Amino acid sequence: MRNLASRALLSSVFCLLIQQAYAETDMERSNRILKEVTERVVNQYRAPAPRLDNLPQPAAKVNPADMAKQFSQSPIANQPPVAPELMVFVSFSMPRESLMRIIEQSERTGARLIFRGFTGDKLTDMSKRIADLLGSHRVEAVVHPPAFTQFKVNQVPALVISQSDAGNQLDNGCAQAERYVKVTGDVSQDYALDYIERTSPKWSTVAATFNSKLQRSRN
Repeated sequence: MRNLASRALLSSVFCLLIQQAYAETDMERSNRILKEVTERVVNQYRAPAPRLDNLPQPAAKVNPADMAKQFSQSPIANQPPVAPELMVFVSFSMPRESLMRIIEQSERTGARLIFRGFTGDKLTDMSKRIADLLGSHRVEAVVHPPAFTQFKVNQVPALVISQSDAGNQLDNGCAQAERYVKVTGDVSQDYALDYIERTSPKWSTVAATFNSKLQRSRN
């Protein structure tokens, strides 16, 4: 009797399944199967939620006020008046070949690169772009718009030799003319320095000193 009851139950279930199968259209059955397969695949490859407490933490927090103060300072201010400074004013609008030549020569002369302003939406965008440009070259680059006004730089590139206190001696926002010398144009540093050496007696010795660094690095 128990076997007959079990067979009857299985027969009823089988009939019910057949009825459900026929009640389900081909489109509905295809969608159901696709949904089941998709769920299985997603569950199989779903990555576990990240552990935020295991993420590496920065060694120190950057203070935005300190960073803003850094970029507001003149690139030649607050320095002891021991030696004139060599600067090259540049922009990312210049051809990359020109920028790379300036970087390679600045690494030898010790010239500092001066950018007018930021590119991108964030300070980190500009920092990354400068880092990518400099690569492994040991060259200092700063973003300082007022320096363009101080030395009347309206076109880049421009090479400037200035007294270390030129940023503190201003006339209407511009450095006093006798405290700096400038050469504008996409020329090599040795050409610009040689030009200053030949045409500006006051700056001749200084230009020759920077130029000698280029000459020594070639030997």
